[in-house]
Amino acid sequence: MNPSGGLQWHWRAWRSQALWRPTCEQISTSLAQLAPASSELLLIGASAGWMMPSRWLQGFAKVTTWDIDPLAAPLFRWRHAAALKASGSELVCRTGDALAGFGQLLGKHPDACIFFDNVLGQYRFHFKNPEQAAQKIDRVVRSLRGREWGALHEVCSGPVTRRCPGASWPAMRRRVQGSPDSAAFAQDWLTQLGAKGAWLDHLTSTVFEKDTVVSHIAWPFKPDYCHWLQIGWVRH
Repeated sequence: MNPSGGLQWHWRAWRSQALWRPTCEQISTSLAQLAPASSELLLIGASAGWMMPSRWLQGFAKVTTWDIDPLAAPLFRWRHAAALKASGSELVCRTGDALAGFGQLLGKHPDACIFFDNVLGQYRFHFKNPEQAAQKIDRVVRSLRGREWGALHEVCSGPVTRRCPGASWPAMRRRVQGSPDSAAFAQDWLTQLGAKGAWLDHLTSTVFEKDTVVSHIAWPFKPDYCHWLQIGWVRH
């Protein structure tokens, strides 16, 4: 069983489309501000692309998706294939663990940019030992040196004091990673989210190097439980 996906995830995503719409719109806005140099995209952890805008994908001549979930490929085609066909973009959906032989995969696509779609923060659930998960994330990031890549992932998640999103739900905020006021920003952001109790660290705080421009987005995963998302792009 996939601890961070599968039928339960797709059922929740389908039922939560209205709740998640503000987050999806902010993700779309953030992606629209990127200007990938490559015309080919490797989308890792694509799932069904529930939170991925077709319009951004249409900017690539070829999109190859990878996900370990056997339901991901047919559902991704159901959601995005028509739009990609309309733009003349080639879509290839693969089922399997792309990161198991990641070096070889990168070698087969030397000119492609890579985007991790809400997958790096999920390694927290794939290892019993958080240190092993952190080491896995670090190995993946180090393997990308010299490549153009981006990622959307959770920073942390936990319960909130109010039903969300509400009228005061925070808008997306773009910041430079590693800014001097990072600690103050984090506290302010969690306050805006209405965070309470202990929040789970998704071990992604060092995915992006200092000085990378990143966007911070609130995701009401459930009405009383929120994820803090981060999205960024790296050019080498």
